[in-house]
Amino acid sequence: MHLRTMTGDKIMEKNASKKELRVTRKNNRITIHRMNHPSCVSSFLRALQRGIAKGYRAFSVEWIGDLVFPDACVPIAGIIAYYKENRHIDFSYVLSEDSYLYHCGFTEPFIETAEVIESEPYPFDKLYRYNNSSQVAALTQAYINCISRQTECSDGVITGLIWCLNEIMDNVLVHSESGCGYVMAQYHQAKKVIAICVYDNGIGIYNSLKKSPHRPRTPIDAISLAIQEGVGDGKGQGNGLFGLYQIVTENNGGLNITSGSASMMWSSDGEMKKYENLPYITRDYNATAIDYRLNLGHDINIQKAFKSIGGFDGFDIRLDYMLQDDNTIKYDIFSNSMGTATRESGAFLRNDILNILTRMNTGIILDFAGVKTVSSSFADELIAKLVLRLGIIKFNQVIRIINMNENVKFLCERSIYMRIHEAWKALQ
Repeated sequence: MHLRTMTGDKIMEKNASKKELRVTRKNNRITIHRMNHPSCVSSFLRALQRGIAKGYRAFSVEWIGDLVFPDACVPIAGIIAYYKENRHIDFSYVLSEDSYLYHCGFTEPFIETAEVIESEPYPFDKLYRYNNSSQVAALTQAYINCISRQTECSDGVITGLIWCLNEIMDNVLVHSESGCGYVMAQYHQAKKVIAICVYDNGIGIYNSLKKSPHRPRTPIDAISLAIQEGVGDGKGQGNGLFGLYQIVTENNGGLNITSGSASMMWSSDGEMKKYENLPYITRDYNATAIDYRLNLGHDINIQKAFKSIGGFDGFDIRLDYMLQDDNTIKYDIFSNSMGTATRESGAFLRNDILNILTRMNTGIILDFAGVKTVSSSFADELIAKLVLRLGIIKFNQVIRIINMNENVKFLCERSIYMRIHEAWKALQ
């Protein structure tokens, strides 16, 4: 692993040209040009603190950029919330009503009950504020349910994602002493990557560990300790960040941990950079941002990642409800679909079924009870492409269809014949 050390966000941005400015301030107007890197957070906090030092108690936040990633959007929204609630600083916003920032919850993070979160069909691109374990469980389930339908994931990815989501969000409630956390996830379809950032305005990793037997000397030491096995403040097993680091490394993903004045960043090529002397909120409340990216098309060997701390079953309550006494999965097409008339709906179900096969390694019963009719495109995306993806022999080994009426059966069989015919012609 390559190591590069830098000091301060001025060095983080040393190669930035004028047009690449991230944040600027004129009097009490803070203009955000970019939100695509953790250094944008340092730039924003520095501009805000300098404005407060000048005597301003109200700020106008202007957005004129186009790139918004969770690693900057979530911490900046959390910082604004801290200064509103604890320093009584007022904020107004200048941004278009059709902008991404306006709709994602940046100006007012979503505060939803677990029941509302569980029913959310697309939880990505939304900035949530949470304060209890029920919300953590609901957010984890909502993200997993959604990504399972969006794309076919490689072996171990969804199980690893469950660990990362649960552990890092729960860390906020157990260790931060802040009372709440902020989380946002994005799914980048073209790169087949999921990006997630979890942030809190709490005491920070250094303050959490300095009274423990580990006693880090500096904030950067604290981060380097936190990713090691069994290191914690005594309120848990101390494997949350260790497990996250193991999973991200196994996946060739990316990880950024910023807490207080320090930050460590691991890229997918194995390079590690560390930064010190960054701006932070207060000495007692350092705040922490954990940003990670997983490649959905890259296997994660869960046994290898967790070989020293034991296994992880990746419990999924939705699949638990589907599990039958004979250890097969009964998949209700009607209740899991968002309709049976479009190609997109069929693709969502096919991805979900393939991901369940990968995760559970058992047979699946596709129950069409309640499905009165389907479109030809839905049948093609769900059944015909599933047959081609698995192959006829494996399809018959792992898939069983029940309660399909004659009309739906005709359309599905017709789609299969057409797909096989096209595939055969392509081989000739």
